[in-house]
Amino acid sequence: MSARPARLRSLRVVTDAIFILDGDWLIPQPTACGPWFPGVQHGGAVAGVVARAIEQTPAAAPMMLTRLSVDMSRKVPMGRTKVDVEIVRDGKRVQALECRYVVDDEVVGRASAMRIRIDNTAVPPEQQIPAWPEDAVVRGPEDVAETDFSFGGVDFVQNFTMLRDEREPGRTVGWMKLNVPFVEGEVTSPMVFAAAVADMIPSAGRVMDFEKFLSVNPDLSMHFHRQPEGEWIGHTALVRVSPLGFGQTDAELFDESGAIGRSLKSLLIDPREASH
Repeated sequence: MSARPARLRSLRVVTDAIFILDGDWLIPQPTACGPWFPGVQHGGAVAGVVARAIEQTPAAAPMMLTRLSVDMSRKVPMGRTKVDVEIVRDGKRVQALECRYVVDDEVVGRASAMRIRIDNTAVPPEQQIPAWPEDAVVRGPEDVAETDFSFGGVDFVQNFTMLRDEREPGRTVGWMKLNVPFVEGEVTSPMVFAAAVADMIPSAGRVMDFEKFLSVNPDLSMHFHRQPEGEWIGHTALVRVSPLGFGQTDAELFDESGAIGRSLKSLLIDPREASH
């Protein structure tokens, strides 16, 4: 039987925010760290910081983030952080952006994004598709029986109430709720929350021995077709593992009103002793 990360009945929050604002910089707090390597930011923290920077970027018209692709092929240190955003196309209907993730004046990650204009009159009611399909696996946190999930120790997961239920090997359903501000003194936007959660879909630890293997994602791609709403974001995820040392996790994301988009990440799998 593969060892699994411990499940905790209650969540111990050890900080009042994930990042603290210091001028143009964000200072990561202890729970911005990931569970795999000490002193390295969690991918969900990175994705949330990038989404926040994009939301703060001006646009020619009201727009929604519809795609965000993050390159996390390098370890991102727990240093002072900012995102430099460049608008590469600034149309009235579509905006394309390139981002550089900067820690202590060094570029340690990159991202690209797409925003599309918001038009409440573009799709008439008779053409709209129901948010919940009739065969939906779950429709709310109450449909997941398992208790809170944690890797143990101080890391990014501790900022969340996190429910997961493994329906069969490699297939999970889950719900997450953020319990602290992403940035101190700011109201966390639904899209920043969703970007952070998109990275937290399961990795190969759901199908392999967590104590013997590392499973990190050097990239993350997410697509949204609707603005997330409410306190909870859920997923249904499928983990696939190749015998050649890599894999993939594919997930549908939803809130309590229905589907909001998809999250996809590549997996790098290594024996733990090989990572030292």
